[in-house]
Amino acid sequence: MSTKGSNTSGYRRKWRRTRDRTCHCCGQQALYCRVCRTCGCCICQQCMEELKWGLCTPVFWLCPDCGELNSL
Repeated sequence: MSTKGSNTSGYRRKWRRTRDRTCHCCGQQALYCRVCRTCGCCICQQCMEELKWGLCTPVFWLCPDCGELNSL
């Protein structure tokens, strides 16, 4: 009898995989980081809260490296 995990496609396994990313601001690994679509800069939630005054609104955030506007 096969298990449910072995029947899932490669796409689903890739989609569900969690990845620890390294924050570009503080250098620590975080479970959840916002990633810039253009340059790939990662910002953890703690750094985003510290830099909130100039980098984000409730819907968009501004990448500190390339200046590109990204959506949450």
